[in-house]
Amino acid sequence: MPGSRIAGTTEDGITVSGDTVTPSAAELAGAVTDQLRAYLAERRAESAYIGDDYDGLIAALEDFVLRGGKRLRPAFAYWGYRAVTPGPEDSVDGHVLRLFSALELLHACALVHDDVIDDSATRRGMPTAHMHFADLHRGRGWRGSAEQFGRSAAILLGDLSLVWADDIVAAADLGPDGRRRVQRVWSDIRTEVLGGQYLDIVAESSGADTIESAMKVNTYKTASYTVSRPLQLGASAAADRPDILAAFQELGTDIGVAFQLRDDVLGVFGDPAHTGKPAGDDLVEGKRTVLVALA
Repeated sequence: MPGSRIAGTTEDGITVSGDTVTPSAAELAGAVTDQLRAYLAERRAESAYIGDDYDGLIAALEDFVLRGGKRLRPAFAYWGYRAVTPGPEDSVDGHVLRLFSALELLHACALVHDDVIDDSATRRGMPTAHMHFADLHRGRGWRGSAEQFGRSAAILLGDLSLVWADDIVAAADLGPDGRRRVQRVWSDIRTEVLGGQYLDIVAESSGADTIESAMKVNTYKTASYTVSRPLQLGASAAADRPDILAAFQELGTDIGVAFQLRDDVLGVFGDPAHTGKPAGDDLVEGKRTVLVALA
């Protein structure tokens, strides 16, 4: 039976995987991680002229992005791409995987900024970015507030991750039509995730406790940039199929909301050893989730 390749050895010499009919989640995650590692190393080398302090910021971004994560968003983009490619023999080469890896840099930006907003202490079982930089400030005996420095540096770290994600998308080797299709989806992703984050803090501050309010946050803060838009990004990289994009919008929103509802349950009752966050963190932070609205 012919295999559907993740990719072979690409022109830039990056070997991401061999032939498989249905690549496993681990294979996809590994391929994306390889792309991220190579890209971040390239950008770090290009930025060396700015000096050691900036290199430390980039090193922190590398550590945050490469330390773990399920790579769900690039995986959905991959399957969106496969949904509209002509046959199982078609490969998904390194330049396409690099495009999909931009979703992980966008995700890193969202996580780092979200941790600043929520003043979270841990992420994936490790200190959050702003805690890391606050510790750096204290360790070096610098002047001023370590906490303020930590927050400021983390905001810049998230900004850098977003800028480099944008750079990946802008440089995508897809031809003019493909780049235009992808850019439209990418613009929607960024707009919606920021809109969802703002709706989230408005709900917390205003005390909004309706299911409708929580579901709207779930739709734009999570479902859009986790499932529906990545599916559309992958499909748009392959072909002009507005019918497929419409189907992915409906399907992806339902899957993404379900993902967030499960995450809400884990945020209250989950085992910290598995979630990487203290149990009940969402309640302490005053998150206006569907779970809280139903309580």
